[in-house]
Amino acid sequence: MPDVTFVVRDVASAEEAEKLERALARLGFVNGVNVDSEKGLVAVSFEGAEAEQERIEGVVRDAGHNVEPSPGADPEVD
Repeated sequence: MPDVTFVVRDVASAEEAEKLERALARLGFVNGVNVDSEKGLVAVSFEGAEAEQERIEGVVRDAGHNVEPSPGADPEVD
């Protein structure tokens, strides 16, 4: 199961963080989500590969947030 962390700096409140967590958890291949609004990070554990990671990024964008890979993140998912 791949784990990926994204930088999402514009999650300003606990309510927004919870909303984003719920949206990501609705994806059937997502096993766990942690949104840290103070650090501007979103960590996701999921089953799949690049296509699923792209869907995760899309959900974050659809929720109105900017998303980028965390510094030092491997751009390829095993």
